[in-house]
Amino acid sequence: MNESEALLIVERGPVPTTQIPLQSDQMTVGRSAGNDIVLADPEVSRRHIRIIRRGDGFAIEDIGSTNGTFVNGQRISHLTLLQDGDAIDLGDTVRLRFMALVQPAAEPPVDLTNNPTQMVAQPRQFDVEQVAPYDPVTPHDPPAIARPPYPPKYRPQTPPPAVDVAMAPPEFIVDEPPSRGRGLMIGCGLLVALLLVCAGTFLILDAYEQGRLLYCGPLSPFFEVLFGPLGFAPVCP
Repeated sequence: MNESEALLIVERGPVPTTQIPLQSDQMTVGRSAGNDIVLADPEVSRRHIRIIRRGDGFAIEDIGSTNGTFVNGQRISHLTLLQDGDAIDLGDTVRLRFMALVQPAAEPPVDLTNNPTQMVAQPRQFDVEQVAPYDPVTPHDPPAIARPPYPPKYRPQTPPPAVDVAMAPPEFIVDEPPSRGRGLMIGCGLLVALLLVCAGTFLILDAYEQGRLLYCGPLSPFFEVLFGPLGFAPVCP
């Protein structure tokens, strides 16, 4: 079982204050049940982001989401290395906070005294083709969580309640809230019904005694102004 080196804390979304341990080399986050971490929110795509464990820490990439992925307010379009305390926004309604429990080991400095022409090696590319399954945490073997060597950059004013990582399920599923467009559809339906009632009333009055009740009543000046230029002149007794 892999030791948890980092956490995702849900600050805003369907399961606020939930702590999600990052234990696999690759984990996907999305709305559908096939992801390692499921966030049932309308702003979250079926497959939204992928989180990858690398030698220098954890990296995140957007995998074709509709509403985009933002790290500290900046939209990302390629693999991005996460730093302790980074804010990850999925659309406009879900925010995750990345917390590193174990800081990655720093690479030794390059000695250019004897080899002044030596170039610093570029960071290797990471293959993200295959997504590894999420390894759930069982109560029989809780992971040892190391404390960071220095205080994290982000410290909320009110710390989230402690969550037993050993009892955390592999998926966090919350029912999707009702659609925001339902109220708009109801209002449109009532408006259409009102227009049909008005149109039916107009047709009945128009057919009754050849429209005398409609065109020769109190509304006759209105119809003279409206239809007079078209040659409409009802015969009133």
